[in-house]
Amino acid sequence: MREMKIWDLPTRLFHWGIVTLFVVSWASAEFDNFSLHYYSGYGMFVLILFRLMWGLIGSDTSRLTACFSTPATLFSYLGEFFRRKPGNEIGHNPLGGLGVLALIGLLTAQVATGLFAQDIDFINSGPLSGLISFDAGNQASDLHHLIFDILLIVIGVHISAVAFHEGYKNERLISAMLWGWRRFSDDGPITPPTLVPTSRALVALLVSAAVMGFVVWVLPGLL
Repeated sequence: MREMKIWDLPTRLFHWGIVTLFVVSWASAEFDNFSLHYYSGYGMFVLILFRLMWGLIGSDTSRLTACFSTPATLFSYLGEFFRRKPGNEIGHNPLGGLGVLALIGLLTAQVATGLFAQDIDFINSGPLSGLISFDAGNQASDLHHLIFDILLIVIGVHISAVAFHEGYKNERLISAMLWGWRRFSDDGPITPPTLVPTSRALVALLVSAAVMGFVVWVLPGLL
C-alpha cells in the first residue's frame, strides 16, 4: 500500500463547514431561532458559491468536471461494486461524484429558496422576499421545506455509502476527508492529482463573501 494526498485543505474545510452549517440551520429552525437560522443560511450561501468557484479553479479532485463519468466508466464501476476490495479512484468514485453533484445542486436550491421564502405573518422571511409576490414567496417557502426533506434522504444515502465503503470495502474515506491522504494498493500506476495553492481559495472565498453581502444586504435596497 502507498499513501497519496488527494484532497486539498479548502475542499476538506468546505465539506465539514457544510456539515456544521446544515446541522445549525436545521436546529435553529426546529427551535425557532430564526436569527441564527438566517446567519447559518448566509454562511451556507458563501460556502456554496465558493464550492462552485472552486469547482472551476480548484485542484484536480475538486473540479466539478471530475464528478462526471462516462456511462462505460459508471457501468464498469457498478460491475465491481460488491467486490470486497478498496478502489483506486483518485477523488470520488463514479457514484460518489454523482452524489456530490446532487448535494451541491440541492443545497444551491435550498439557499435560493430561502432567500425568497415568505412567512405567512411576514415575521420570518428571506431577505429577497420583498422582490416577489406574496404567493410566490409562499411557494418558495414550501419548496424550501420540500428540498430540506429531499436533502435528508440524499444525505442518508451518502452516509450509508460512506459506511459501506469504510466497513465493507475497507476504504478510509472519512480519514481522507479529514487529513487529505488516502492509501492505495500497488496494483498499477496512479497519477497524483494536481493540488493548487490555498491562496487561490482565499480569493475565491472573499469573492463569495462579497457576492453574498451584496445580494443579502445591498440588492434589496436597490430594487
